[in-house]
Amino acid sequence: MIYAAVLAAGLGVRMHRRDLPKQFLPLGEKPILIHTLERFCAHPRVDKILIVAPDAWKAYTEDLLAGYDSMGKEVTVLSGGANKSESIGIAVECIEERWGIGERDTLIAHDAIRPFVTQRIIDDNIDAAEAHGAANTAMRTNDAILVSEDGLRLSEVPDHNRMYAEQTPQTYNLRALKEALSWAAENGRDLRGESELPRLFVQSGHEMRLVRGEHFNMKIINPHDLEVANALLRERGGA
Repeated sequence: MIYAAVLAAGLGVRMHRRDLPKQFLPLGEKPILIHTLERFCAHPRVDKILIVAPDAWKAYTEDLLAGYDSMGKEVTVLSGGANKSESIGIAVECIEERWGIGERDTLIAHDAIRPFVTQRIIDDNIDAAEAHGAANTAMRTNDAILVSEDGLRLSEVPDHNRMYAEQTPQTYNLRALKEALSWAAENGRDLRGESELPRLFVQSGHEMRLVRGEHFNMKIINPHDLEVANALLRERGGA
């Protein structure tokens, strides 16, 4: 079974909108969340979809979904956690309780505010996770990465050829992810304090392969990003 978790639990403070979290803002004629959801509804290998939403917006999310076609996919809305890692953990708990976790079951976790994910990226994530246990989408950076310990002084300039910018999806064999989450609990690693689940996954002894992303697989964080996303949508003739 292949599950997709659309991570929509953020409140979007950088969008400077108090009335509506950014995942619900319009992109063209539809909310950003719906554009992203449709990518997974349309994918033939995805069996079930979970949307992890802010608790205060869970009912709103369910009402919103009622107006759109899920293309025959079962969609479940969950209340999310404090960060991406905790929200993925909540999705794993839901899957285990409702359907159980089989040896080859896979979870694709994707930011709701990355609405331009392609079918190729989703396919490559599934293939890599099935072959190696986990995958993460990334792009080699065009800029040098600077490290500063205090935000004022340059501490380190890592080798540019080793630097990649993370995107999503990140995709896991569910059994391997459960093992990593158990390892975290045994070692006092609280998911609320672990913003990057791939770091924890690798530190627990598991392998994670990189999948090539796309520059247009952008994350809509602020008003400028939304302007760029609308321009990209218009260029593609989308609604």
